[in-house]
This record gives sequence, structure tokens and C-alpha cells, in this order.
Amino acid sequence: MREIQPLTTLTANDTQTWVKQRVINVIRSYHNAADVIAEPIQNAVDEVLSAPDIGSIGDVRIVFDTDENRISVRDNGRGMSSADVERYLAPDVGNKRAAFLKGLVRGHKGVGLTFLAYGFNFFEIESRTANEHYVVRLEGGRKWVEDEGEMEPPVGRLEDIGPGNGRLQETGTIITIALGPQSKPRSLRHAFPSAAFAVTAIRNQTAAGIIEPPRIAKERDLKVTLEYRSHSETETVNVAPTYRHPHNDLQEGYQTLDIGAWLRKNRNSEPSPKEKRAYHACYWRMNGNELIELIGNRTSEQLSTNEEIKEFVDKHDVHVYTLFAYSAKYREHLGESWSIPGNRQLHYPALRIGTDGMISSWSREITLTHRGFNVDRTWLLYTFRGIEPDLGRKDFPPEVHDFLELTEEIVSNEIARQSRPFLRPTASRTTTPEGYVPPQIKAYKRRENPLSPAYLPNFGEICLRTEPASEQDVIALYSELTGLGVFRHLKPVFYSGFDFYDSYFEYSPESVNRTVRRLYPGEDDLDIRAMEGVAEFKYTGDSVIEDVVASVKRWTDMTFLVCWDIGKDRKYGGDEITFTEPGGAADRLYHGVTHLARLQTGGEHTVFVISLKDLMRRLGDQDEV
Repeated sequence: MREIQPLTTLTANDTQTWVKQRVINVIRSYHNAADVIAEPIQNAVDEVLSAPDIGSIGDVRIVFDTDENRISVRDNGRGMSSADVERYLAPDVGNKRAAFLKGLVRGHKGVGLTFLAYGFNFFEIESRTANEHYVVRLEGGRKWVEDEGEMEPPVGRLEDIGPGNGRLQETGTIITIALGPQSKPRSLRHAFPSAAFAVTAIRNQTAAGIIEPPRIAKERDLKVTLEYRSHSETETVNVAPTYRHPHNDLQEGYQTLDIGAWLRKNRNSEPSPKEKRAYHACYWRMNGNELIELIGNRTSEQLSTNEEIKEFVDKHDVHVYTLFAYSAKYREHLGESWSIPGNRQLHYPALRIGTDGMISSWSREITLTHRGFNVDRTWLLYTFRGIEPDLGRKDFPPEVHDFLELTEEIVSNEIARQSRPFLRPTASRTTTPEGYVPPQIKAYKRRENPLSPAYLPNFGEICLRTEPASEQDVIALYSELTGLGVFRHLKPVFYSGFDFYDSYFEYSPESVNRTVRRLYPGEDDLDIRAMEGVAEFKYTGDSVIEDVVASVKRWTDMTFLVCWDIGKDRKYGGDEITFTEPGGAADRLYHGVTHLARLQTGGEHTVFVISLKDLMRRLGDQDEV
């Protein structure tokens, strides 16, 4: 056995402080629970699909052991030499660049093994080549990252494995990671609560779910197997090595139409009576020629001529998959078909990108000028060849974003337009909704609960006459308090009734009212990335868990939650939301925050809560001011 220190492979001029900060930056660049499986699976898939002379099938075996809280990924590749493994655990060190440019592999940044070794407190790699067989263990990596005072990184241990020992009887590699309280995710059982859900995650968030087109270069076919261990029982599943599009694997009774294929076959034709209003959703795989025809004479900032657009489409073999449904219930049905818990986001309408056959973790909401219901009923997946993220795994070159902005609205509108004759109509609404109360009667009843306090010392009189009874009332009251100066440091950028989220705030600590600063102190010096964020409004704060479980909202997207009353700690749909009062400015972070909210499945992410009821009562207390 010998000790190894991967980070000493960096240049002699790098200080310990710089080395640690670089590792911290790598760890923080990963945001998704699926990253812990995405990285080892990507390495395994790249190896078995591109390596010469390893047999006719590339075999990747994934083990989720929820009892031990461990993940293992095994491949039948060529293995990795012990000299290489010590170098590749350090950040920005790799050997895949040339292969990436040929389309043979997807990973090439040289940070994946760094994330696995130092993002968790147990990391093990067993590898067998034609010449050696060894195991490397590195423990306490995440503890070192989180300990601000510790500069010396943990030491790894490399041990040779004798003949007949170890888990590998042929060449290949096994990577094992143990989750724990400091890692993200912390619990394998919570992150992947069933084998069925784990299969969907593997197909939709890792390189095992290959997206074609564009067709990727590969030496052989891929076989993926999942062993899911829970409560001392093991379920083994063969995982189809293809991306799971939102028209795949639906329950019986849900009908989808490949409208792109229909249009190619029936150009300038009307649907038959049998086809009209017969489908729940329509999808279309637009090829490059169809995209060019749809774009027409439109141009953009980066792609300023039709020739540049055509060259971009041809060079990167651009394709767009899009699916459109009339009813939001399609998304709910999809979650049921794929065994997805309500608070998971694998099937959410959004815009995603695949490059060289692999889905990226990057996604965003579809941007449409007219907004409206199309946003949460449209899926878009762009696929490119030879495009690489320019910020680790989070972003793409400017011309990619430019092309997305140029085309996403016209693609979304076209699928919606072409789908209308085929889609089943949504249920019509009655003229008078059940429970309708005329405005005059509602106002009379609401006056029985006048707003109190209606006057805030140092701020003035509030015009809203009655205590909030709905989310809209909360928005109105917050807007009025902002106008009075209570929240002049949390500036709304917009309010919207069509977006997934209600608002977006900019934080301006220099504008905090002195009374708010004294009673609800926060921090003035924050990272630039923390100076703005999504704001959600609710009548009671605890009700936001319903939106998260139903996949209407993403917990990690939200920074602020404004409510009339926090409600209570609440369990719902297999998840739990809890509220605590900040211990001081460091916990509160933002001036004016009354509570902190955490979600059981939300990891370390905290949502900062403003209870208007609590805040106004304290501001209105003469003794306090």
C-alpha cells in the first residue's frame, strides 16, 4: 500500500489556498441530485463505447445500495493505470480532448473525478488493466472542502490487488461513492426512492440515455444494468440505453402522434375524421432542413445572415424535438407512467440541450413573447454535434443561446398550430364556477376582518382595507409596503400571472430602512450571485409544498417566499417543509426575513421567508420603534 496525494500533481507555483479554492469551485458547479450518478456513468459510457478491443458489447452496471447509502458504477473497459488515476483526480486534468473533438466521447473537462473524490467523504476506484489491478480509496474529501481552516487535503491510499482477489475478474473499472450528511444528495433512498424512478433518472439525466440524432460515434452497442438494493432486497433492471422522450412509455389509453412524420407523408392534406381530436399530445423531430425552412428570413445577433444560420445548422447537425399537449394533465400522467414522485423534475416542460448524444444538466423555461398556457405544455429538446459547454456543465457558447432565442418561439408556435386539429379539446368551463360569490357580497364579508395594523409608525397608513385572504391579497399588500418603504431593499423586477414563478427580486442592502435593519438585520456584503432571485407569493407559506410535490415549482429555484402567515411545519406527498426563525443576521442573510424554510428533499437549499403578518405586527409595536 502506498499513499497518494492527487492535488500535488498541480504546478509547484499553486498555493494550497488556490488549490483548495479550485476544488471548491468544481464542487459548487454541480447542482443536481443526479450529478452523483451522471459523472461515473459518463466516464463508463465514454470508455466502453470508444475503447478498442474490449469485446462486442459495452457493459455498464450501476448499483444503488440504499441500505448502505452507496453508488457503484462498473464498466468492462480497458481500466485505468495507477499512474493516471492519481493525476486525473486533480481538477482540470484529463486525456479526452482529442477524442471529444472526434465525437467519440462526451466528457473531457477533467473535473468529474475531482467532484466525486472531494464532493463526498468516501470515494473508491478499483481498476484492472492488462498489466495491473489495484484499488484507491480517498476518505474525508467533502469534510476537507467544508472545513475553512483546513488547507492540507486528505491523503488517498493505493493498494495492489493480488490474483483472484477484488471485484474485477476482467479488465474494467468500478467507482464507488458513499453519500452522507455533507454531500448532495445526502440520502440515496430519498434522491432515488424506487428502481423505476432510478431508471428514468439514468435515462433522462446521464450519458446512458443516448439521444439521437445527432448520431454518436461508437465502437459497439451499449448494455446498461441497474441493481437497486433496498431493505436487503435487490431488484435488477435492464435499462434501455436511449433517452426517454415525453411520448415514450405512456400508460394504456394515452395516444400521441408523430406529427412531423404525418406532415412529411401528408403534406397539404387535412386529417381524416378518425384522426381529428384523437390524440393527447403531438411530437415532432425537426431536422435541419425543416428548421431552415421554418426560420425563413429571420436572423439574430450572432447569426446575422441566412448563410450563417444554414452553416451553423449544417455544421452542428442541429435537430429539435418538441412535444405539445393541450392539457397540463399530460405532465401528471407522464409522472405516473414513469413512476416519478411528485416533487421531481425529470418530466417538466422546459427547454433542454443534448450534445453528441448526451443530455446536459442545463435547462431553462421556454421563452415565448405571448406567454400563456403554451409554456407549461411544451417540451423542447435541441440536439447538437460538436458543441461543448463553456462554463463546466452549466452553460453554452453565445451562438447556441442566440440560436435558441431565434427559434424556440417559432418552433413552439408551429407545433401548437399543426397539432390543433389532432388534439383532444380540453374540458370547457361552466359560465358560473362552483362557489362563485358576487363581488359586493364578498367585499361585505371581507370587511368583517379589517387589516391590522393599518398604520405603521415611521412608514404611514396602509390603504388595503381587509386582512389578506388569498395570494393576490398578499401580492397587493407587499406592493403597498414596498411603496411605503418597508421593502425598498427587495425590489420587484416583475410580477406575473403566467410564469412558473410569481416574481423576481433584486436585493439592494444599501436601501434598507433603518427600522427594518434594526428589527430584522441581515448581511450587506453578499456574493453577487446572491443579490437577486426568484420570489414566490403564497397566502400561507406551508402551501408551497403542494406546488413542489406537484412539480409546479422547483424548490431550488426559489430564493424568497412572501406570505401572510407561515402556516406550520407540514408533511405532504412524502415530503416535509419546516420553518425556523433566524438566529441572527448571518442566518437571515437578507434584511427583513422573518423565517427560514427548508424542504426534506431540498438538500441544503434554504428559502428565505417574509411573513407579512409577523413583520407588520412587530413594526406596528410602539415599544419596538
